[in-house]
Amino acid sequence: MLGIIALVGVGVGVAAAVAGFVYLAHERLGLAGWGLAALRTAALGALILLLVNPVRERPGEAAPPTVLLDASLSLAAAGGRWDAALDSARVLAGDRGVILRFGDGVAPFDTTPPTAGLTLVDQALRTAAGRSGPVYIVTDGEIADYASLPAALRDDASVVLLVRDTVPNAALLEVVIPSRVRQEDSIPITVEIGTWGPLSDSVGTLEISATGRVLLRRSIPIPTPPGAARRTVWLPPGALASGSHAVRVGLSVTGDSEERDDVRWRVVTVSEVPAVVVVASPADWEGRFLMRELAEVTGGDVRGYGEIGDGRWIEMETQQPVGAATLRAAARTAALLVTRGRWSEAATRRPRWRWPSGAAGVRFARGDWYPVRRVPASPLAGPLGVVEWDSLPPLTGIVPIAPVEGEWVALSARLGRRGAERPVIVGHDSAGVREITTAAGGMWRWAFRGGASREAYRTLLAAGVDWLLASEALLRRVPLSATNATLRGHPILFRWSGERPGRDVELEMRGPDSTFVVSLRFDDEGTATLRLPPATYRWRVPGLTGASGVAVVESYSPEFHPGPVTAMSSAGSGRARSFLVGARDRWWLFVVVIAALVGEWAWRTRQGLP
Repeated sequence: MLGIIALVGVGVGVAAAVAGFVYLAHERLGLAGWGLAALRTAALGALILLLVNPVRERPGEAAPPTVLLDASLSLAAAGGRWDAALDSARVLAGDRGVILRFGDGVAPFDTTPPTAGLTLVDQALRTAAGRSGPVYIVTDGEIADYASLPAALRDDASVVLLVRDTVPNAALLEVVIPSRVRQEDSIPITVEIGTWGPLSDSVGTLEISATGRVLLRRSIPIPTPPGAARRTVWLPPGALASGSHAVRVGLSVTGDSEERDDVRWRVVTVSEVPAVVVVASPADWEGRFLMRELAEVTGGDVRGYGEIGDGRWIEMETQQPVGAATLRAAARTAALLVTRGRWSEAATRRPRWRWPSGAAGVRFARGDWYPVRRVPASPLAGPLGVVEWDSLPPLTGIVPIAPVEGEWVALSARLGRRGAERPVIVGHDSAGVREITTAAGGMWRWAFRGGASREAYRTLLAAGVDWLLASEALLRRVPLSATNATLRGHPILFRWSGERPGRDVELEMRGPDSTFVVSLRFDDEGTATLRLPPATYRWRVPGLTGASGVAVVESYSPEFHPGPVTAMSSAGSGRARSFLVGARDRWWLFVVVIAALVGEWAWRTRQGLP
């Protein structure tokens, strides 16, 4: 700063010396010369100030305050102090201050009850940082991102803490139900119960219902407050009919002061037969990854059975033992049977996908086998033609097979990228029964590696399933899906798979009281969001076959039960907000330049000077 002042001083001195030389030494105007030299010095000095533009800080203590009001659902929960927060915000803001609401974003002030399902203050503080005057945060202290804020941003704000009152509360923290089951299966339902405050009862009533019909009502013990515990109950086979159901799980406890966190919803799809059955003998990595990725790719009911030795079988998802009769029955009724290894007992006329292994008695040419980039003509050529095969890990071995007349080859591989091509994927259609054989091992490493490798694996599975089930209606994959259950204060997430639509998608929503149409605009990642009040909604896209589903916005929010207090009451750093003011911000300097130059010109004219 001193250097800038010195520079301006030197410039003004030089300007004064030049003006004095011109009018006193060269023109010899005497007293008039002194006046003209003063005008030129003033004009040139003001111009130098505007060119250099020195700045200084101007304090902003007198600016009106900015009040950030916590508008998350915790302030409106039982024991919350929303009315006190409103009063405090008004007093702090006064007549000139600004009040902003924050939760999962920033919004202008209004007095409506809180609706935000998250408590985040970072964006609100950054907005307030652009304003002058002190900043106040009125909150109950349960701010999720407060501890991770930059110190400079956090310490400048004063925190007015209104901790919620301790009240008796029991809540269903979590409910776990399988999203897809078969009609003959029992349905496990695991609930996590949390308690706070002086509850007078140690037993609650759990009620499970669907479509207005009570499926189960049972007394269960609840943990001593404060605490949490998990309980599991089972619905009997056939409790739910085939189709998709919104299942309501409710908890009733005497003396509970907050009812909105006592009900959870889950969507369960019941099928009469499993769409896909995976039988892995033995239950190796290939079989496990095959089942997992098939379940994600198809979006259907996929059951996996694995042999763990000596004829003992387990269900791969639940790890529960199953009998041979159950296994054979599932294989006979599956829309698609996928077999890995040596098991081949099922006689079925349904589509089948065989994955041989290097088990005893099966020839297995081990080595690093690399898929050939050139994809031959086959029913799977379209999807497989876009895969970058050179970027995949090598296969660990191949079972030698020789395609016969009527069979097609979808993928081949070479040992060490040299030598003759060997078939990897072979298929045929015999009298309307379709079958594919995968003659390679080690594909599970593609899924394990993730990224482009996993996408190649999933592309292969999707293409194979599409061809095998071309005439089946049990697996119908559609481009649009939605989150089944959404917490209160959060949006429903819709996801579009495949190429993003070039226009907005018209969605018909049927709620409890009305049917309405909304437009969804998908981003570059194929996602769109929709905020709705708590209720059960059935949605569909007119004109798009199969694009329908059930979406539930729960009345529950984690904000309704006490959370950790991260923002403690504080007075802020006390540092005054200041602003940089430059010479160009002084309008009168421009007036000095113009007035001095005009005055000098007029005076020179009267003196007869050019």
